[in-house]
Amino acid sequence: MSATEPVVFHSALTELCGIKYPIFLAGMAAISGPKLVSAVSNAGGMGIVGGLRAAPKLLRRWITETRDQTDKPFGVNLVPQFGGPDVFEAQFQVILKERPQLLSLFYAEAYPEMISRAKDAGLQVMVQVGTVGLAKEAVARGADIIVAQGSEAGGHMNPGTIALSALVPAILEIAGHRPVIAAGGIANRDDVRIAFAMGAAGVLVGTAFVATHESNAHDLYKQKIIDATADDTERRVGYSFGWTYGTPHRVIPNKDRWNALKYIGGGARVIDAPRLARKLSLYAGQGVGKITSVVSAANRFAELAAGLPNVAASAAQQVDFQMARARAMEMLTGLRQAAPDIASS
Repeated sequence: MSATEPVVFHSALTELCGIKYPIFLAGMAAISGPKLVSAVSNAGGMGIVGGLRAAPKLLRRWITETRDQTDKPFGVNLVPQFGGPDVFEAQFQVILKERPQLLSLFYAEAYPEMISRAKDAGLQVMVQVGTVGLAKEAVARGADIIVAQGSEAGGHMNPGTIALSALVPAILEIAGHRPVIAAGGIANRDDVRIAFAMGAAGVLVGTAFVATHESNAHDLYKQKIIDATADDTERRVGYSFGWTYGTPHRVIPNKDRWNALKYIGGGARVIDAPRLARKLSLYAGQGVGKITSVVSAANRFAELAAGLPNVAASAAQQVDFQMARARAMEMLTGLRQAAPDIASS
């Protein structure tokens, strides 16, 4: 093995998706745009465009811009419940025409035929769920990948979502041969190690990638994430932009006393007015306390990848190889230095 040879993680999931590492970017609405998606894909993971609220023209443009910045696989996340059947069908037609590697679905239970339609078009289909019951539905309908979203997750969740440590093993029991990806509160290499110890085949990461240079999040949103501690998120069932009232979501709450917007959950974009970023309760998962700086997506990705079991083992092998080579070079140098003395004796 060369000391500079890249470490690659091989698994059924990476083979299925054509990626090097089983690290998936959450397709966060407006936040996961072409720059962030392409950065994650270029690092060897699966970048996923946030298609929620994107009109068909914008969705097509984002797919095109992503392709301009990477030749690696990427996906698109759609939420059929948001906007109703006509909006979703228009978005879906864009997907069928543009054919990204992966279609990610969330809150898609009312559209069972979409999985088979996407698969017939040659797409891999990933379905995000928060309960075993929803996982069974996704399996029965032919989903290729199941995302087990624990209650630690930021943004929106399924009603009844349970903790990741209980959810992943339960879904593994009914998933059959399908890979199960862990999502919720995953922010660093230790979280990745824990997810794989539970049996997950990969991880889906959102909040940690919000706090990167390439994300479309407002700087004030990024700052709020890196300032937050593990105590600073709460699960709500009130109002959030465009979603059915009562849809569960996790935020960093705004605690300003005289601020009506603090009751609204959202994700402030770079194009939004600073006032919105200051006033909203912003989507974030329970892993915020581990996110202490805004970095490049590549750096964030590398930190996460360091927790992959095969990568960690291979990295250790590389260190051992380099140490053995250094010892061999020292011995060779010693022999060369001793050779003249031996020849003259």
